[in-house]
Amino acid sequence: MKTEETDEAFFRELMPKSKLDVPFPDFDDRLMLLIQKKELQKASISRDVKLSWIFFILGSVFGIIISVILPRLHLSEQGIPLEKFTVPFLIVFSYLLVTQLNSFLDFFKKHKNTNGTLA
Repeated sequence: MKTEETDEAFFRELMPKSKLDVPFPDFDDRLMLLIQKKELQKASISRDVKLSWIFFILGSVFGIIISVILPRLHLSEQGIPLEKFTVPFLIVFSYLLVTQLNSFLDFFKKHKNTNGTLA
């Protein structure tokens, strides 16, 4: 019985000392707000990556369609046959396709290495 009273007195004395003094009264609120902002940013990045893949694929398909259709057209633009535009168009399209694909792959490698998982 005596040990219970001494234990109880010990814990009563110890409990007020266990309070953590934080330098800012709104520390918890600010920390939770920061966590919410990080989560929203992660969701936004994930949405942007999905949209970028969609537009990359749409642009690639459109470029391939144009590169197939352009040589078959027997029209001229300001006296220059459209067949003459085929090679420059294919060069620009191929360059853009390869550089954008490289950028996507670099982004995924960097993002996977920093976070461990893909957002």
